[in-house]
Amino acid sequence: MIKFFITLFFLIFTISSSFSNELKLTKNPDAVCNNGEQATFTIKKAKSKKWAIILPGGGVARNADEYISRSDGMKSPELKPHYFGQAIEKDVEDKNYNMVFIPYCSSDLYQGNHFNIVDGKEIPFKGRVIVNDVIDQLDEQLKKADEIMFLGYSAGAIGIGFHAERIGQYNNVRVLVDSFWFDEETTKFYENFEKNNDRSFIYKGSMEACNDSWVSCFPSRKNFEKNNIKDVFFIWNIGDRYADPIKDKLALKKAIKKDLEFYNSGFSIEADKRKISGFEDWGHVLAWDNKTYTKNYFDMSLQEAVNNWIDKKGNALVVDYLLSDEKKAEINKKLKKFDGKYKFKLYRLENDKKMKIGNGKIKINNGELLFNIKKSKLKTGPKDFYETANLKINSNGQINGTIKLDILMGKDRSEIYNFNGKINEKIFGISPEETYLKTYLEIKK
Repeated sequence: MIKFFITLFFLIFTISSSFSNELKLTKNPDAVCNNGEQATFTIKKAKSKKWAIILPGGGVARNADEYISRSDGMKSPELKPHYFGQAIEKDVEDKNYNMVFIPYCSSDLYQGNHFNIVDGKEIPFKGRVIVNDVIDQLDEQLKKADEIMFLGYSAGAIGIGFHAERIGQYNNVRVLVDSFWFDEETTKFYENFEKNNDRSFIYKGSMEACNDSWVSCFPSRKNFEKNNIKDVFFIWNIGDRYADPIKDKLALKKAIKKDLEFYNSGFSIEADKRKISGFEDWGHVLAWDNKTYTKNYFDMSLQEAVNNWIDKKGNALVVDYLLSDEKKAEINKKLKKFDGKYKFKLYRLENDKKMKIGNGKIKINNGELLFNIKKSKLKTGPKDFYETANLKINSNGQINGTIKLDILMGKDRSEIYNFNGKINEKIFGISPEETYLKTYLEIKK
């Protein structure tokens, strides 16, 4: 009966929907979520032959207890189409890619093709079948594609590794994985872990495909090279809890940097020292979080590096450790060119109508922006708000960071605004709590 109503809902939605984001059903009767219902996915067509296929994260059920503790929503198909408005997804959509989103409802890192008994019930773990079904439905278009990009974070990044053989069969394929990467040191640790820990609950449907070693199917240079995937951007930070077990941090840094330099693209910073929190813990999942995606922590933001990689413009590599003296000097020299005193104006934007709410003087020194509080004004709230600013500029003139502001007249509703933009252009500030009003800064000599 439940399946009937879900199918009925899907048919009514498909017929009546005028949205360009279309919810579709998998076709293989085995491509089901943990609750046994047919899996769904979202597709948004564009006027191009470029495709982006996204696998989101969401943890894993390593045993029956962990499966039971997962919410019903993580075991069921999505009933509404996904909208690509978050961080990297928005950038890719704006570049006119056909967008595909495969919801995660199988609790198995997208790689299972088996059943487990939980509380006496047979539970399907069919992530591999779901992903292959979606690819099968798109196969003819992917064969004719100018470019195919697979993107995934956390569990989705691992899923891309497990599907590397299938992905590598297409031409012009590219891969971006956020927050899972098996460099040489991480691989060594997990190979030893694999020998001493039973993970058959998760991987028993994939052991044959992985030559009896699930470690070999994780996203790694070796796995991708074996499957003819050469264009890779990976994000793997020092401080990510999944890299924490590697005790020799110097060896870990060298191993990560070696792979980054091999691809000449990617992002790895000491997220623990910088206290950067992504989706969870320090540095885990940065490209799907607007704040961590746009913020400049070192040299340039993740957003800039990713867009340079997507557009094939070069300069797509960010690593903030084990740098040569020459590289440090080069970065410092680029930053110094922006040093000096500037004037700023702060505007509130409402329905394309701007209202100036502040102005004054600001100084840039070694990449940091410092407001001159005494020589500045703010109409909406105390000008001491400027002291909350945490704004930085990188070597390309990109400014990002945060300021606490109250942009409404006569009301006490202060919020944190995330600013992002280039110097001498409008630097827009958006609050996650304020969907109607925006702000922007103009900073000029």
